[in-house]
Amino acid sequence: MRDWIRCGGVVLAGTVVCATTLLGALAVHAQASAYRYAVPAGWQRSVEGDTEVLVPTALPAGSAQLLLLAPKPLAGDFFQQFDAERTQLEQFWRLRDPAPVDPQRGTGPQGPWAAFFASYDSDGGPRYMSFLARAIGQQWVLAVFVAADHDSFNRVAPQATHLFTSLQLAR
Repeated sequence: MRDWIRCGGVVLAGTVVCATTLLGALAVHAQASAYRYAVPAGWQRSVEGDTEVLVPTALPAGSAQLLLLAPKPLAGDFFQQFDAERTQLEQFWRLRDPAPVDPQRGTGPQGPWAAFFASYDSDGGPRYMSFLARAIGQQWVLAVFVAADHDSFNRVAPQATHLFTSLQLAR
């Protein structure tokens, strides 16, 4: 019997951390995106609930994925919202022993942005992760890029980061 894990609206099969579970168990639903963006060449997109999942097909299944969480309204301090959301996701995915790179924060033309990069230990093994957030108008968006190994992270992180930085809200 399989255990089912709910991850930000995505239901995944298995007992490993949902951010890196094999995506073959996901049902692909044709839903409108909350965002406008170009899916990078060689990536596949699926939507479940309010989470969009993008997977690079050139890597073995479960090696890397980008989660685009539903936009949220800006309420109070952006950086506190980002830290609280990231902490909640770390706890939910049972990530432990973070080895972060210096967090990055700033303000751009559209408003504040933040990036948190770290490697973690998890029940499913090591995880290399980027938490990327930025304001777009009166909302803020969060993407989580995760890879199961350092090489996979380095190979596709530039594409994931580019997709995130070019992300626009569908109006």
